Amino acid sequence: MKKIIFIILCLLLFTGCEKETKQKEVKKIKEEVKEEYKDLNDTPIGIYELKGNTLTRVNNITKHLNVEEDIGIFQVFPSTEEKVNLTTSFGESFYNEWNKYKDIKQGFNIKYYLDNKEVSYNILSPNETFKYWEYLMNYLYDDYINKDKSFYSHLEDKDYNENSLLTSIKLQASYNCSEIKKIELTAFTYDSEDDLINDAYRGNSKYMVTINTN
Repeated sequence: MKKIIFIILCLLLFTGCEKETKQKEVKKIKEEVKEEYKDLNDTPIGIYELKGNTLTRVNNITKHLNVEEDIGIFQVFPSTEEKVNLTTSFGESFYNEWNKYKDIKQGFNIKYYLDNKEVSYNILSPNETFKYWEYLMNYLYDDYINKDKSFYSHLEDKDYNENSLLTSIKLQASYNCSEIKKIELTAFTYDSEDDLINDAYRGNSKYMVTINTN
């Protein structure tokens, strides 16, 4: 009997050690994967407000949210300058500057804070603009393809393709907007899916605007 108990104890001890070893191995693999990620993309990017022929970089703004009212239209431009003076239309200027960077894509991250949680999601194409639409409605624009038009609508998924440019984004308050305490709008560029993780962006090429609500 004592021999049987001894064998059982040895098996339990071995199983426990083996489990602990596997957990350590899994943790080590996760740490190695985390350490392996390195973003070499240094494409400049900023969020701006366009007035006339001048882009002025936006930092922090305060906006009272009213249902179905625009929070703002924000222009994106591949620059880190506080002000950019344009010599051509915004769409054409964006196109000319953007072409200096190869194999780079654009995206946005929306994060907003409620009383008891925060919500974060990426927007890489028009079909992702209405995530959590009960709080915010978002619209993307390609100002380059519409550069010769005095009026044009937002970019729809049926018209979106690999040549589309996400030059502007409009944020509009939806029917639950009164619950939002703060919004963070981030424009970013990415060169691989590794830059995107858990519906967020972890790369270097980004710029964020904070929208404080009241």
